[in-house]
Amino acid sequence: MRAHVGDRLVVESPRADTHRRTGVVTDVRGADGPPPYQVHWLDTEQGHDTLVYPGPDAHIEHTPDVTGTRAEGASSMQTTKRWDVDVVVSEEAEGDVARTWAEVGLVADDGTALRGHGMARKHPADMDVPEIGEELAVSRALSDLSRQLRQVAAEDINENTGTPWRPS
Repeated sequence: MRAHVGDRLVVESPRADTHRRTGVVTDVRGADGPPPYQVHWLDTEQGHDTLVYPGPDAHIEHTPDVTGTRAEGASSMQTTKRWDVDVVVSEEAEGDVARTWAEVGLVADDGTALRGHGMARKHPADMDVPEIGEELAVSRALSDLSRQLRQVAAEDINENTGTPWRPS
């Protein structure tokens, strides 16, 4: 693993109930790009800096080299794409019962369009905190979208390699 100042260090979460961490490399302590890295983390309100020796769950997202300062002969290619996810949340309440629906939509550059759906119900005995229903419904819709996207990837793998792949 090699990084340059300005690259992003991404540490994937080992569990589904935690999020990935992203930070900007502010200093490279190893000669010619290896760790350790001084990283400014972006996932806290004020941010904080730490010295990091990345593990196997980490990767570097390189920033484009517009200055021409990267090492001669270093061959790399970087492509950046943006996929936008649209989230719509609606709530219906009757007395003490409330239902929240979420729909998330993804349209990729290649025209792939997917929609995920999720729903949450408020029990009559629960406190009225709409944000909780929204969070649950959106997380369920994103999970549904994720499942669909894995299925599309499995079909693409099978189509391009002739080998079936079953998403887990």
